[in-house]
Amino acid sequence: MRKAIVVMILVVLLAGGGYYVYKNGWHWPSSPSALFSADADTANKVKDSFRFSKRLSGFNINVASNSGKVVLTGQLPSESLKALAGEIASDTRGVSEVKNDIAVDPAAQPSIENARIDDLEIRAAILEAFARSPELGGKSIDVKVENKMVTLAGTVDTPAQKSGAEQTVRAVDGVAGVANNLAVTNPQATAEPSAMASQKPSETTADLAKTVEFELFRTGAFDTTKMKITAAGDSVTLAGTARSKAEQLLAEKIAQSIHGVNKVVNELKVVAPLPPTKK
Repeated sequence: MRKAIVVMILVVLLAGGGYYVYKNGWHWPSSPSALFSADADTANKVKDSFRFSKRLSGFNINVASNSGKVVLTGQLPSESLKALAGEIASDTRGVSEVKNDIAVDPAAQPSIENARIDDLEIRAAILEAFARSPELGGKSIDVKVENKMVTLAGTVDTPAQKSGAEQTVRAVDGVAGVANNLAVTNPQATAEPSAMASQKPSETTADLAKTVEFELFRTGAFDTTKMKITAAGDSVTLAGTARSKAEQLLAEKIAQSIHGVNKVVNELKVVAPLPPTKK
C-alpha cells in the first residue's frame, strides 16, 4: 500500500513537471529577485525619460512599476504637464500600461536644486540673446535670475535699447517677470528702428527657424541633425524624424512656446532607433 502511494506521488510530480515544460519551455521560472530587478529597470527608464523632458525634469514624479504596469504619483502645476508625463511613460520601452495618479496643483514647484538649474539656464539664454543682438551686443548689462524673475542692471545708450533689452528677456522661455533697472546714458536720443524691424521678411523667418532649432538642440533631448525646421511668417514646420512619440510631442510643445511662433505644423515621423547588432 505504501509503495503504491509513493508511485502515485511520483506520477503526479512527473505529470506536473511535464505540463510546465510543455507550457513554458525548458527553463527555470523567473525568481522574485529577477522580477523585482525588471520592475526597477522599467521605473528607472521612465524616470530617465522625464529627466530628458525640459518641461518635467525639475519636478519630483514618483514611478512605481509592477510587471510592466506603471503608476505615476506626485504633483504638477497643469493638466497639460500631467498628460505629457503620461504620454512619455506610455512611450517608454517595457511599459505596457500607465495609471496616471499625478495630482494637479497650480502651486507645484520644481525642487530647489532644479529651480537653480532653471535660473542658470534662463540667464545663459538671455546672455546669448543679448550677444546676438546688433543693438545690445557688447553693452554693459548685468543679468540676475532668481526663481525665474530676471533683474537687469548696468547701462545702455538709448531708451530704445533699454526697452529692447526687456523685450528680449521676456521672449526667453521660462521667464516669469522682469525688473528693468538699466540706466540710459543718452535719454534724449530719438527712438531708433529696431534691427528686427529693418530686416526683410525672409531674414526674420529664417531667424525664427534657427531659434526653434537652437531651443530643441539646447534641451539635449533631440537629434536635431535628423530634423528640418522651417518658418513662414509666424508659422513653424517641424520635419524629419523623432525617436519616439513622446519626443515628437515634446518638440511641438517647445516650438509652440517660443516667442513669435503662432502655429506649429508637426510633420515629424517617429522612427525607433535600430537595436544594437549582436556580435
